[in-house]
Amino acid sequence: MTTEPTPRLSGVAGVVLTIRFLTELALLAGLAVAGAHLGDGVALAIVDAVLLPVAAAAVWGLFVAPRARRRLPEPARFLVEFVLFAAAGVVLALVGWLVAGLVLAVVGIGVAALTRRFAKDG
Repeated sequence: MTTEPTPRLSGVAGVVLTIRFLTELALLAGLAVAGAHLGDGVALAIVDAVLLPVAAAAVWGLFVAPRARRRLPEPARFLVEFVLFAAAGVVLALVGWLVAGLVLAVVGIGVAALTRRFAKDG
């Protein structure tokens, strides 16, 4: 067991990374809501509500996360984030949550871009 201190987030980078984490959670929640509205019947709605966020989390964990074994270099990593947030926005819009989809896509992509500017390896 290591006792290495955890780095503290401070300043603009800390704020950006905190908001980034919140947008990641919103991405998963948005996909769950959209998935729940996609399925015909309760069973399929539950399956979709689970599978969509799990698939997004798997892609994020494999290619975007700071500790990912196969973390993509820039700009490919930004492109993956862009596609995930844009796809979530489109799916939300398709199930009737247009404003939520637009907000999620715009804020998620914007925060992803801000992360590159203020928190280089976030």
